[in-house]
Amino acid sequence: MKTRIFIWVLIGAGLILGYTNLFYAAGAGRSLKVPQEYKTIQDAIDAANSGDTILVASGIYKENIQLADGVLLQGAGADVTTIDGGGEGSVVEGAKGSVIEGFTITHSGKVGRSGDYMDVGISAKYSPMTIANCRIVGNNAGIRTYFSPSNIVNNVIAGNKAYGIYILYSDSQAKNNLIYNNGGYGIYNSYSDPEIVNNTITDNMEGIYSFVSQVVVKNNIIAGNKNAGIHWVETPDNQQGVEPLLSYNLVWGNKRDYVNVAPGNGDISEDPGFLSMGKLDARLQESSPAIDKGDEDGNYNDPDGSRGDIGAYGGPLAQKALLASPEEVSYASLEILYAAVKDPGRYLAQSWGVRAKTGKVLFSGKCAPCHGPQGKGDGPYSLSEGVKPRDLSMGALLSMRTDEFLFGVIKNGGAFAGLSEVMPPSGKSMSEEEINNVVQYIRSEICKCQHVKESGDTEQ
Repeated sequence: MKTRIFIWVLIGAGLILGYTNLFYAAGAGRSLKVPQEYKTIQDAIDAANSGDTILVASGIYKENIQLADGVLLQGAGADVTTIDGGGEGSVVEGAKGSVIEGFTITHSGKVGRSGDYMDVGISAKYSPMTIANCRIVGNNAGIRTYFSPSNIVNNVIAGNKAYGIYILYSDSQAKNNLIYNNGGYGIYNSYSDPEIVNNTITDNMEGIYSFVSQVVVKNNIIAGNKNAGIHWVETPDNQQGVEPLLSYNLVWGNKRDYVNVAPGNGDISEDPGFLSMGKLDARLQESSPAIDKGDEDGNYNDPDGSRGDIGAYGGPLAQKALLASPEEVSYASLEILYAAVKDPGRYLAQSWGVRAKTGKVLFSGKCAPCHGPQGKGDGPYSLSEGVKPRDLSMGALLSMRTDEFLFGVIKNGGAFAGLSEVMPPSGKSMSEEEINNVVQYIRSEICKCQHVKESGDTEQ
């Protein structure tokens, strides 16, 4: 079993990871208005204190913002209030204890596909927070939580280039979101134990993809994804400590419904019966098999007290319509799980209390999304950046590359060796032993070759 390394934050005692003071409850202080009192959202944030609320009127705000600790940022509603990042960097950078709700977040930069090396719509990096009632569309990736167990509730996350939600080292709560038509994964999760509950995940490359994690996957509709519905990287005989915790999901119509996992208790496989998904209406018809088929535990009941429906419109946080305006429904009072923050100085891949992962598992989790499961350069992201990943099955080429060269490219990224910057560095997420395991797996199973001579040639 993996050793869970938690930092139990003593709020008020002023310990651990910079949580030096108890945050005021978001929204308990002053109200600051944009644009009536402050011309830009960032101007208002810079003037705010923990506990303050920033109220943003309808309109399009072309800026990239950095939230402040303990501040509640409320738009007038996602249909009428937009933050446009202008194609530069991440649109919103989070802050500890902050809340953002009631916005459309769009047009991040285009850089990166992994870890903290990518542009996203909303970034929670070392900043547990709440993201709710937002429409997060047209970004490189939608939401990233990195060492930040966050609440991701009641959002529409669609049409992002790579991920809908990217969870890394964060025991986040993803509930009642509609996640569709993202170019890669609806939810990508690694080295985290999140709860994925009552979401509707459809028409992505893959629905849920999990790597070195033990994840609660409950009451979700996962349908019509192009490759797989629920995909665990580890094979069943290699899942000790990272077992899938599946129950009461509707999994249907994906190219493959389950990969390395089996249906859980209460899982069903039937057409979910959306009202009109073609018109982006994922509410359920009266005849839907997902109605009253969620977990029988009363804690998962619908707001009217009936047994919970499966999908984004079911369960205790369900609303009659997604993207309710904050005036109608606010999630600012949701508890943020500071106690689940992991220590970023120690909690990397090697800190799970297990031996370094096998090259096969690591290649499947880290490399296959771009290079493909057989290393042929045909993974889900193989064309997303306009640069085709190297075909690692080419023995004639790989035999001309030393192990040290391959190690350096994996650890430091493509730019390290004069290759494409699209290849990200993995030195912060894999130990040297693990990188060596990947190199040896490529040698033994992908190219089936060894280095035979030096070459002065450079790759393009």
